[in-house]
Amino acid sequence: MGKKISTVILLLIVCWGKSQGQINIPTKPTLSDTTLVHALIDSSYELSFADPDRAIRFAEQALEIAKKIDYPKGIAKAHRELGYSNGVKGNFETALNHHEKGISYNQKSGDTLGIISQLNDIGNLYKTQTQYDTALEYFFQAIELSEANELDRATASISGNIGLVYFELDNEERAQKFYERALEINRRLDNRHGMSINYNNLGLLYGDQGKYEQALEYHFQALKMRRDLEYIIRIANSLNNIGRIYMQQNNYSEAINYLNRALKRNDDRDPDLTSIIHENLAKVYYFSERNDSALIHAKKTLMLSQDFGSLLGEKVGHKLLSDIYSTLGDYKKAFLHQKKLRMVEDSILNKEKSQQINELQTKYEAAQKEKEIALLEKENQRKTFMRNAVMAGLVMVGIIGFLIYNRQRLKINKNRTELENIRLKEKQLENDLEFKNKQLTTHSLHLVQKNETMKELKHKINSICQQDNGDINRALQKLRNMVDYSFSLDDDWKQFRLYFEEVHTVFFKALNEHYPDLTPNELRLSALAKLNLSIKETATILGITPESVKTARYRLRKKLDIETEENLTEFMMEIEKREIEKSS
Repeated sequence: MGKKISTVILLLIVCWGKSQGQINIPTKPTLSDTTLVHALIDSSYELSFADPDRAIRFAEQALEIAKKIDYPKGIAKAHRELGYSNGVKGNFETALNHHEKGISYNQKSGDTLGIISQLNDIGNLYKTQTQYDTALEYFFQAIELSEANELDRATASISGNIGLVYFELDNEERAQKFYERALEINRRLDNRHGMSINYNNLGLLYGDQGKYEQALEYHFQALKMRRDLEYIIRIANSLNNIGRIYMQQNNYSEAINYLNRALKRNDDRDPDLTSIIHENLAKVYYFSERNDSALIHAKKTLMLSQDFGSLLGEKVGHKLLSDIYSTLGDYKKAFLHQKKLRMVEDSILNKEKSQQINELQTKYEAAQKEKEIALLEKENQRKTFMRNAVMAGLVMVGIIGFLIYNRQRLKINKNRTELENIRLKEKQLENDLEFKNKQLTTHSLHLVQKNETMKELKHKINSICQQDNGDINRALQKLRNMVDYSFSLDDDWKQFRLYFEEVHTVFFKALNEHYPDLTPNELRLSALAKLNLSIKETATILGITPESVKTARYRLRKKLDIETEENLTEFMMEIEKREIEKSS
């Protein structure tokens, strides 16, 4: 309920904004853009049967926005709704075109469930055209795809649709098989909506077989479930089906009771269902010899059928009125309706023949095109083969001798030059690396010696400071502070890092990529560990105690997530090695 309210509010805002010229459709999708697309699609879905023209307008708006923001999923769903609504209106070719476009966009976005839904919709579209063989082709494509992807809910829905086709083809055995398969899956999924449909279909099947008690059992199960789900129109449908079974059992009082309840529950929400209920009421009253009441309902059946252009409904209406007037002795009106019945039957027959002719024409044209394409492809392959063969022969004859001689000579010269260049480059790289290693080693030793000297100087200053001489102590304190300050200077570290990165070019890059939260001090400690310096040497360079170095190494291991027994130097070397291999 909340979703519907939010959708309606959103659409009202959009419509108001468009009327004021305040809504601009952006070129990049945002959450609000996609929400608007889905809101329009939801509205189209809700109106698709009751008001297909408005449904089409909403879907077209959704399609326009989805295309402008390049939203394939929205485009596919909009095409699906356009296909469904046009199908309701009887625009078969337009509906089919939209469904095929929807499949194309679903394939681009990799939406398997969307593809299955569109195949199922196309199957339903062909079913409404009584092109049952084609409908089954699409249904079986859809069910094969849904089974392969273990989409049980889709499999159940499509199984029910296949059952409906076999029911229309009077293949009751296969219809029952697919109905029961759908019911089994929906029971396992506790899909009450699907179960209500399956119960209803099985009730209709058993009713046609004359198994009225079983039919009633299934219809009452469907009715109970639809009441729990508050499906108003489907409740009316179940009440109508129950009334029809009672009519077939000649229990006219119960039939009239349930059919009137169906009529009241539907309340003209579904004109087609209203027409069917009036048809059944007309039959019940006619069979129970209450012809005045039968006449009222037969006229309503005919009127409703004419309103929404149902030739089959008109046929039923004229047949009922002809029979009733004949029973009443009004043979003039009976003959008039019998005449109109023949005209409607001719129209239906012509329409069926036209459909058959169009279908055969389409199949013939498709077959002819396939033959033409096959012949063209075969001819093109032959021409291409001959042309390539002639060209290849001429080229081979003209250049084969030159290539044999020249290729070998060029290859020898090229290999000799490449080998010499490689040797020179390798020699240069070795010299550069040896020089840089010497620089790094020398600088490291320099740092150790400098810091050792500073420590010794500090120790001597501390010894002198223990003597009781105020002026000297103050002067020495200044010297001691200068020594401490020299330990904290970064210039030596910058110079060290410069030499280090010339030798180990990818080391710091690898560390920062894998462990971005390392501090500058931890990076220094990692570099010194890479050089395999001892704890004492590391302490001297960093100007801290060996114990502090141990503590720092322990914390570094924790950040690097390595065990205590694992060699830190080998770990650093492995990081550098992996980065070099990745770069190459």
